[in-house]
Amino acid sequence: MQINLEHTLKNVAELIKDADAIAIFAGAGMGVDSGLEQYRGSNGLWTKSIKINNIDVKYYDLMTHNAFDEMPKKAWGFIGSLIERYDSIKPHEGFTKLLELLSGKEYFVVTSNCDEHFQKAGYNENSILECHGSIYYMQCMDIKEKEIWLTPQIKVNKESITAEDPLPLCPNCNSNCRPNLFLFGDWFWVSTRSAHQQLRFNSWCKEIKLKYKNILAIEIGAGKAIPTIRNAAERFSENKYPLVRINPNDFEIRSDSHISMPIGAKNTILSIAEIINPLK
Repeated sequence: MQINLEHTLKNVAELIKDADAIAIFAGAGMGVDSGLEQYRGSNGLWTKSIKINNIDVKYYDLMTHNAFDEMPKKAWGFIGSLIERYDSIKPHEGFTKLLELLSGKEYFVVTSNCDEHFQKAGYNENSILECHGSIYYMQCMDIKEKEIWLTPQIKVNKESITAEDPLPLCPNCNSNCRPNLFLFGDWFWVSTRSAHQQLRFNSWCKEIKLKYKNILAIEIGAGKAIPTIRNAAERFSENKYPLVRINPNDFEIRSDSHISMPIGAKNTILSIAEIINPLK
């Protein structure tokens, strides 16, 4: 695919400037420039293992409902390590620059990321849909429980990479808990929080599509292995509204109304911001 990058950047900048409403669809690639790993791909997190008590355990195997039932200290140790990593890493400049570009416009963020970096960068909590949940919330292992709670601080033994007692417990029944995330092979995710976010997004879509003509979808760092975010972006655009796909790897587009940007999230956003606001 031959792309005149400078021309395309200017084109996207004009679309953003003219847009009344913008939907952002973000996958793991949005956080790569902050120093976070992607989940999929040849070097993704789910291809790797962690040594726990001198035994190699695949990260993938720690992110299942059964893992929190059968080896809760190992599973919560992994979650505690992820939370520490997410808390220690600041969202890259692209997050704040993108938010500046959205100023004065209607916007909504749909993301598969569970790190809450959009919230940390200042995006409106009520304008975010976390379709796979958030690592900062938990639910009871008893599938009859439907409430969710904030995840308490987890102490992780740095040598064994296991969680120390007390493990997160259900405030209602005192049973063990698990993260309120859509885990691998998950039949037990309490999706109430995500469902409420989905309803807000659905209402927002109806409202802006009735109210405005200049609507734009921007998809950032969403791969093809699990195409949840890509599919959501394409459904939103309906081949009626422009869709900008920002991805250095999976940059293919399927419609003339779509625009491919085969570079990383941060560089793309900063380049567009410089075109729109050259003195900032």
